[in-house]
Order: sequence, then C-alpha cells, then structure tokens
Amino acid sequence: MVARSARSLTLPLHTERLLIRELEPKDEDAYAALYANRRVNRFLPFGARDEAGARRQLAAILAGRARSRRDAWELGVELQVSAGLMGACDLTWHSSREAEIGYLLDPAYWGTGLGHELVRGLLNAAFGELGVARVLAHVEVSNRRSIALLERTGLAWEATLRRFAQVDSRWWDVHLYSITREQWSGQG
Repeated sequence: MVARSARSLTLPLHTERLLIRELEPKDEDAYAALYANRRVNRFLPFGARDEAGARRQLAAILAGRARSRRDAWELGVELQVSAGLMGACDLTWHSSREAEIGYLLDPAYWGTGLGHELVRGLLNAAFGELGVARVLAHVEVSNRRSIALLERTGLAWEATLRRFAQVDSRWWDVHLYSITREQWSGQG
C-alpha cells in the first residue's frame, strides 16, 4: 500500500476560457438541471439522474468539504466571462502515483472545444500541483464523444472493464483511458 502524503489543490483553476471552482450552494438549480438532463446523464453510471438526486448529491459534496483529509475535488465549471454553472468535473487523488478525472458539460457547450480545455486543465492540476505519475478516466463504452475527447487530449485506451457498475439493474461496461506524466510532458 502506498503511503498517502499531504496534498492540496489551489482553487479556482483557470484555463483560457474556463473557471474551475468549488461548487457553491448558489449552484443548486443549475447543478440539478445539468444532472437531470437526459443527454448529459445517459452515459453516467454513477451520480444523480434527476433533480432531487442532484440536489442531495450537491448537499453531500458541500457537507463533505469539512473533512480534514481531502481525496476528491468535485468542482463546478463556468465560463470566465459569465458567472453561472455550465458543467461539473472531479479530480480524485488515489495516491502519489495516480489520480482520476471525470467531467460533464451542458450540451449547449458541446463541440466548442471547452471539453478539451476542461480536461487539459484537470490534467495540468493533476500532474502539476498534485504531482501524480498517471491520470486515468473511465468512459461508458458507447460514449463516442467522450472517447474522442479523451483521445484528442492524449489519453490512450488501456482496457475495457466489463460489468464495471450496476445501476438500476443495468450493468455498465466502461473503457479505461490513461496518460502518464511523461506522455503529458511530451505533448509540449
């Protein structure tokens, strides 16, 4: 077992167009609408699938921040030029060797390059401030847009995990994608 060291993430994170920040109580309505959107949640094996579930999920995230040892950052995403939640993401620190990312955006922003920018921002934080050696992401096997996004950002397919999760009597298969610090640095 790898010993865990102190870790922190300085927020907010900034990309060219995005502000990646802590979720706040004021985000509740936008967060609930985002997770209740069928176009968004159809590829999510975990997390809320309706407004009530999203409101409970956000309340749990906000309450969980009080823990002294933080291993996961569930974050809001907004455009720097306009305040308002338009996505969510997470960065989970597994060990000094590995972190995991996840993300979702309002469909109004799909195809704009913001997903690519968001993933790059998360990778910069994971390899930079958290100092991990490898970052991974799970993606539902039929989520072609997210697969393409991960590949464009430099992550490579590593494995297909059959029956990875069961939600509402449906088994989800996912692809595991990853990138190492050396691969990320070599993209320069």
